[in-house]
Amino acid sequence: MAKENLQALKQSQAEKNRSLAEWRATRVHELDLPSGLTVVVRDVTMTDLLMTGKLPSSFMDMATDAAKSGQGAVDLKVMAQNGAEFRAMLDALAEIALVSPKIGNEAAFDTLTLDEMPTDDKMFIFNFVNREATQVKSFREGEVEPVAAV
Repeated sequence: MAKENLQALKQSQAEKNRSLAEWRATRVHELDLPSGLTVVVRDVTMTDLLMTGKLPSSFMDMATDAAKSGQGAVDLKVMAQNGAEFRAMLDALAEIALVSPKIGNEAAFDTLTLDEMPTDDKMFIFNFVNREATQVKSFREGEVEPVAAV
């Protein structure tokens, strides 16, 4: 009986490990950036970005306004009016989203600096990370009435 319990425990642990690996695989993506660099990025949320402490306060206000209005995503035109803060947000996002290569203070064979990375690449990552919000936006554009809160 103890041998069967041990076998069941081993199978259970193997299934948990497999489930964790499958979950991780859904959150990591290989992307070819506009500059030609191939990177691995992880899915990042606004909360992840907020927790870095690098999200400018004006962007928090914009995100809050977007959530209250039911848009779900911050208007890029509004962000672009705050260029320096937008750049800071793009840098913070690239830093936490990139799995490989890592972002570092000095360039190395496996490390990229934020200054090396073109803004177009950062915008590409920004758009990729926000792909679900973009899909919802096109769906909601056809609505006459806002969606009721659940």
